[in-house]
Amino acid sequence: MDRVARHGSLRSEVYRRLRDDILIGRYPSGTALTEAQISREMGVSRTPVREAISQLTLDGLVFSTPNKSIIVQGFDNNDIHDLYDVRRIMEVIAAARAAEKMSDEQIRELQEVYDREASETRARVSTAALQDLDNNFHEKIFFGSGSKVFRNILTSISIYTRHARLVSLATPGRSLKVIDEHGRILAAIKNRDSQAAGQAMRDHIDNAAMNFMTVSHKGG
Repeated sequence: MDRVARHGSLRSEVYRRLRDDILIGRYPSGTALTEAQISREMGVSRTPVREAISQLTLDGLVFSTPNKSIIVQGFDNNDIHDLYDVRRIMEVIAAARAAEKMSDEQIRELQEVYDREASETRARVSTAALQDLDNNFHEKIFFGSGSKVFRNILTSISIYTRHARLVSLATPGRSLKVIDEHGRILAAIKNRDSQAAGQAMRDHIDNAAMNFMTVSHKGG
């Protein structure tokens, strides 16, 4: 059993590392990889690499060629735009449900995350640290919605948009706007106002998507 558990853990670790390297652009779209290359770089056998690649293929992040090369396809800006569209629909509903269903303890935890996020934003900590707090804020709402389906889907989307959100959050002035937007979401949830919570979340996602698209077009 321990051997099986270790194998599963190694496979998951290889998968997460490859997925994250693709999503942050370490392996840009079009990059050709091989199992042997990945095995050498990670210091593991080919078996967990092969299994990780199978999962990445299902995720749509790589595809295999007849000569056994693995080609990275990643997510382009159109894909990110689609993910923001999905977030706009699902996170609005999640926020509205959270306003109705979150326990007092869950709301206190959300407040604590927000307070820390606001404090560290004003202290100008690293963008990566702020992104972790941003993730935490949204995840508290995913869980607070009371829906396992919403939680699982939105957590996956959060992973896939990680790099896009990091780019957006690094824009001068954006982190302070995020604090204001999160504050509106939190206030609506604390007031148990599902309509206001949904609208505040919609405004937040709209602003985040618009900011990312503006930044990415400038970069292009």
